[in-house]
Amino acid sequence: MNNNWIVLKFGGSSVAESKHWNTIAQQIQRCLDEHQQPFIVLSALKNVSNLLEALLHQALSGVHQSAIDHIKEHHLRLANQLGLDATDKINSIIHQLLKYSDEINLTQTITPESHAKVLAIGEILSTTIGCEYLKKSGFNVYWQDAREILISNNAQDDWHHFTSNQCDYSQDGNLADSLSEKADVIVTQGFIAADESGKTVLLGREGSDTSAAYFAAKLNACKLEIWTDVSGIYSSNPGEINNTQTIPQLSYQQAQQMAKFGAKVLHPGAVKPALESNIPIEIKNTRLPADRGSKISAVSESERKVLAVVYESKVTQVIANSDSNEDVLFKLGESGFEVLLTEMVDNQTHIIAIYKNSDMPQLDDDLLEKKIDGKVVSNLALVTVVGNDIQENFQNYQRYFDEKKNRISLLCKAEDCLAIVQSIHDKLIDTQCRNQGML
Repeated sequence: MNNNWIVLKFGGSSVAESKHWNTIAQQIQRCLDEHQQPFIVLSALKNVSNLLEALLHQALSGVHQSAIDHIKEHHLRLANQLGLDATDKINSIIHQLLKYSDEINLTQTITPESHAKVLAIGEILSTTIGCEYLKKSGFNVYWQDAREILISNNAQDDWHHFTSNQCDYSQDGNLADSLSEKADVIVTQGFIAADESGKTVLLGREGSDTSAAYFAAKLNACKLEIWTDVSGIYSSNPGEINNTQTIPQLSYQQAQQMAKFGAKVLHPGAVKPALESNIPIEIKNTRLPADRGSKISAVSESERKVLAVVYESKVTQVIANSDSNEDVLFKLGESGFEVLLTEMVDNQTHIIAIYKNSDMPQLDDDLLEKKIDGKVVSNLALVTVVGNDIQENFQNYQRYFDEKKNRISLLCKAEDCLAIVQSIHDKLIDTQCRNQGML
C-alpha cells in the first residue's frame, strides 16, 4: 500500500484566477519532489455555486438560458487564459446543465435531488479545466469522479440526504493502491458524493474541505493541505473584526469548535476524519504560499487562554415544549435548519439552529412554532469564545457552556453581533497578545 499520499484541496478563490494555477502546479511539483503522491481536490470556481443556486430559481421561471450562457463563458474565459482548448468538454457539461434546468422548468419543482445535480456541475467544470491545465504543464494526471469513491450515509430527510450528507471514510488500502497505479497526480471534485443508488449528493455548502478530509482518511494520507485566500485560521473574521491574529497551531478539538460555530476558513465536517486518522491539517494561502499558515493537530497553542471569538450572525433559538427532542430535531431538519447546539436550561431543551435551505423561504416564527410545538425566536446571533479554561462569565447574555470550559456561546440580537465580537476580541485576545509580546 502507498503510504505517501498527500491531499491538497484548493478552494474557489484559488482555482478561479489563472495566475494561481502556477502556484498550484508548483505545490504539486513540490510534493512529487518530496516523493509524495498528490491527490488534488478542487472546489467550483469562486461564486459559481452561488450562480448555480440562483439558476435553480431561474429555471423554475423559464429564464435560465442567459444564466447558463454566463456560466459557460465564465469557464471558457478561464480556459482561454490558461491557454487551453477545452471548448468541447465544457460544452458537453453545459449541455447537461441545460438538461437539468429544462427538467426543473417542466416539472415546476426544485427537488433536493435536482438541487444536488445542478450544483455538482460547478466542481465538474473546475476539475475538467484543472486537469487539462496540469496535463499541459507536463504532469501525468488522472481525472477521478469523486462519486465513485465517496458513498453517502442515509440522512433522515430528503433535503439533508441530497444537499448536506456525510460519507464513510474508513481507510481503504485497495483504493490507495488502485489510484497509485492510474497516474502520478489524481484530480477530483470537492463537495460531491453519491448515495447507495448512485445519485449525486452534496456534503453541505463549502463542503470541499470535508471531501478532502474524507479522501485523506481513506488514503491514510501523511497530510491534508487546505489552500485558500487567507494565511491560516484567525482569531476572528479579519474582514469584519479589527486586530485579528493568525493562530499558528491549534488542536483538532479547537479547530472543530471554531469551524462549527462560525469560522468560515474550515468546514466543520473536515476535522473529525483527520482527527480519527491523526492526519495533520495545514491551512495555507494560495496568494502567499510562503506564509506560515496554521497547523491543526493533536497539539494546541498553549500560550493563549483564549484563541478566538467566532460567530454566526443569523441563528434561530427554539425552546421545545415536546418531551421528544428527536421529533423536534427531525422537524427542524425537515424545515431546512441545521442544529448548532442543544442544551438543557432550567429543565427546558434549548436548540440553536441555522436556516440552510436556499430553495425555499424560511418559515416565520409563528408557523415554525406550530409545526414543532415550541417557542421560536429568530433574528439572533451566536457569539462563541474558544480557548482553554475560559473563566469569563458574560453574565448579561444567555450562555451555553461546554463542560470543559473550552467554549462559551452567547446569544444576542443579530444587530449587536459585530460590536459584541469586537469588544470581546479587544478584551480577551488583543490585550492578551500584547501582554505576551505577540503583537
